[in-house]
Amino acid sequence: MPRSATVIPVPDPEPTDVDDDQELVLEELTREQVLDWRNRAAADHQLVFEHIDRYGETSAQRQFARAFVAQVQRLADLAHLDLGCTIWGQP
Repeated sequence: MPRSATVIPVPDPEPTDVDDDQELVLEELTREQVLDWRNRAAADHQLVFEHIDRYGETSAQRQFARAFVAQVQRLADLAHLDLGCTIWGQP
């Protein structure tokens, strides 16, 4: 009588903590790490600006996607606009 093979499930690897001081070399990051950095940048746009300061805008565009970097920069410019608007009802 043939023996059936026992399949032992292998647990998924635990997500690695991201070291903020880690050198970001896109080619050395796993897909999960890239997605984690992109999710973190979506929640905190300052990460994009810090990446640009440290590695340059081209690297940021590769890491976070060109359209996302452009959107973050545009939103930052809008936050600094003073349109001279006043709250209605104030003299």
